[in-house]
Amino acid sequence: MGMDLYIFKARTRRAFEAEGWYDSPSVTEELYARKWWSLVENCSFIPHDYESGDYIKLTKENFEEMINVACHHTDYWDSYQNVPKLCELRDAFDEATEEGYHYYLEYDW
Repeated sequence: MGMDLYIFKARTRRAFEAEGWYDSPSVTEELYARKWWSLVENCSFIPHDYESGDYIKLTKENFEEMINVACHHTDYWDSYQNVPKLCELRDAFDEATEEGYHYYLEYDW
């Protein structure tokens, strides 16, 4: 089954939830991954009853956990190419939140 996973940065929850969020200047796609089931299945903060299209507001600790999982589980292309990007997002987390941004994880299938 196909699955697309996204991490977005948004100024407000409302901007993220708005229809057409992908056109909003206050929402940016920070990471995209294809069929990264091992990340989803091994992160404790992702609920097992997650519905396609829901989203999860991320904390810095969530990024730490994703990095830990990503270092031990390859992505769809059998690589670790997303580890550096997750590290960059974690490192930028404090400054981004001070500027009023929030990070969200969403995956669809």
